[in-house]
Amino acid sequence: MPSAGAELRAAVARLPRGLAEHIEGVVAEARRLAVLHGADEERAALAAWGHDIARALSPSQLLAEARRLGLAVDPVEEETPILLHGRIGAAILSRDYCIDDGDVLEAVCYHTTGRAGMSTLEKVMFVADKIEAGKLRAEPALAKVKQLADRDLDAAILEYLNQHLLEASRRAWPLHPQTVAARNHLLLSRRA
Repeated sequence: MPSAGAELRAAVARLPRGLAEHIEGVVAEARRLAVLHGADEERAALAAWGHDIARALSPSQLLAEARRLGLAVDPVEEETPILLHGRIGAAILSRDYCIDDGDVLEAVCYHTTGRAGMSTLEKVMFVADKIEAGKLRAEPALAKVKQLADRDLDAAILEYLNQHLLEASRRAWPLHPQTVAARNHLLLSRRA
């Protein structure tokens, strides 16, 4: 019987090419960050392989799948359904790939929004998704996030969230409540 990792890699190979390349880049970055910050490299890779398993779904498919899975959909997710793909992905990993590692599932669940009190593995996954090579080419300001990530995941996350906050303000995007909670938690914990 193939391992969950092998099955996930096969599923990723069937995704649109650009998405598959992004995932492969995130796997490499997650492994690198895991080694630097004392997280389990194999668990980080497993989360990275699965983090965007639901990313290719359309907004209407994401909303329908969330409801089918019994996930509560808040007004921000209703407005921006792509924010659901991490939660849906975690449910798919549990259901279809028999992954029962709670930290891996939470790393997938919150890789887009973040949340207050993230574990080291969750932080590795969050940052790896933001600084993989394709995203760095598309958004040069993320280079500062990558530079910080090598020594301080919290500082890297705060830098990313601050950049995201400015972009959200400029474009009049609503912020996900988990994103606000993640930023507030990190700010307050750094001041304590």
